[in-house]
Amino acid sequence: MRRALLLLFGLALLGCQPESDEIRIGSNRWPGYAPLYLADDLRWTEPSRVRLVEYPTTTGVLRGFRNGLLDAAMLTLDEVLLLQSGSEELDLEILLVTDVSAGADVLFARAPIASLAELKGRRIGVESTALGGFFLSRLLDEAQLRLEDVTIVSLPVHEHVEAFRDRRVDAVISFASQGPTLESHGARHLFDSRQLPGEIIDVLVVDRHRVSARQRQLLKALWFDSLRAWQENRAKTDPRLQRRLGLDANALQITLNGLVMGDAALNQQWLVDGQLLRSAQRLSDYLTERQLITKPPAPQQLIAVCRGETC
Repeated sequence: MRRALLLLFGLALLGCQPESDEIRIGSNRWPGYAPLYLADDLRWTEPSRVRLVEYPTTTGVLRGFRNGLLDAAMLTLDEVLLLQSGSEELDLEILLVTDVSAGADVLFARAPIASLAELKGRRIGVESTALGGFFLSRLLDEAQLRLEDVTIVSLPVHEHVEAFRDRRVDAVISFASQGPTLESHGARHLFDSRQLPGEIIDVLVVDRHRVSARQRQLLKALWFDSLRAWQENRAKTDPRLQRRLGLDANALQITLNGLVMGDAALNQQWLVDGQLLRSAQRLSDYLTERQLITKPPAPQQLIAVCRGETC
């Protein structure tokens, strides 16, 4: 934890410098955001006046950002595009990629459903969030089905298992961590985010009007050092995260198996080397074409011009 102590010392020094209001970061309890939850649990956020504001779902995070209650948020890329499209007052910048989903988001279905095409006429449970709508839309594309070919049942995540068990739905879009319980009620893993490579991406986004360039650098340092401290000492840090995220050890590991975490190397690839901009443009085109977004966003404005590691 030597680097963690150096980080804490650096944060204390920065905290002594004059700064405006605290940075309020909105989030829901998703393991892909775990490094900031760990930093908050260890109180590394206090010297730099970073405050983590938890919401039950990303719908609340989006509402809080629009209403000026937040300065930053952890969201999926499609949610950031939705946020940018719906507000002219916000000057958004994607600070870093927190994680890339590679199997953490899953469609579970009941036998005898064995292919996506067999979802026609079935009831699909899905959370009413931007990500839920995007995953559903891409799923129907892959199945060559239209929205009117299925019945959508709006369900918060904590009701997925009960609704499936009680046969109120024939399939459900959920998280990999729900897999063991759903499978005990007859579900089978039919489709996941590995079939949508690079499309479900979580990011940390800030409002440039509210978060200074110095604060943005501080947030990136906090993220990378906290992620490193977690990965290098999981025996001590995992119990803290399980408690904060409301997951047991098995559920946490299953989710992490389906995520590529946003370390410095991945962020170099996505932000500096241009992969994020390319993915954002493709996603923007898709959301606009499918009328999932009201006004075409401007992905290039979300990403700072980076030169080496100075961005």
